[in-house]
Amino acid sequence: MPKPKRVILPLDEEPFFKGMSRPVLARVETFVYHRNYDARQVVYFPDDPCDYVYWVREGRIRVTRVSGDGRELTFRHLGQGDMLGEECMADRPRRNDYAEALEPSTLCLMRADDFRRVAREEVELAHAVAMRLSQRVRELEQILAETVFNTVRSRVCCVLLRLSTRGGNHRMTSLSITHQELANLAGATRETVTGVLHSLRGDGVIELANRRLRIVDMTALRQTAGGG
Repeated sequence: MPKPKRVILPLDEEPFFKGMSRPVLARVETFVYHRNYDARQVVYFPDDPCDYVYWVREGRIRVTRVSGDGRELTFRHLGQGDMLGEECMADRPRRNDYAEALEPSTLCLMRADDFRRVAREEVELAHAVAMRLSQRVRELEQILAETVFNTVRSRVCCVLLRLSTRGGNHRMTSLSITHQELANLAGATRETVTGVLHSLRGDGVIELANRRLRIVDMTALRQTAGGG
């Protein structure tokens, strides 16, 4: 049976580009193209040149850094409308991180040189970039505060809440994520996170089955996330 053809929304329906004028969108569209990635396919490696900026049109991408002794830190899970590779705005020559597709994904690509030039000349694009970077700073500050002040149980719930919003404006109640990936995002060990998940399941907050996590009680999840 043939696979269903992916339907990609026009740029003006994506969160990053929404609200931009038609002339600006038309100019951006002359520079972008789309590329499909299989699950577990690497988008870029550390030391790759910072030569493209990306937007997630479909699927899920994670950005990870691995230390010299093999320890792994996951910075972000990205979904539809999210941007990555924006470090090219600072003229950084090489990547520091891995970007990898967690499931079949479609990315929109734009060469860094074109992106920088259009952002300098089109205020709407520059404003969108500034808003996105400001949002990332706020998220990082929130994650830092959670890491310092919250229990692991609360941090896991905070991560689940963030992941549940990655599919757009609506809340996703079913998530495909491993215990290790969740531990990386929560800054904890896999064993500790597994214990937290079993506790949340026992409390009726989530269900675990077939490598998927389903949020059963969103209100309880929010309360636990804010409980420190």
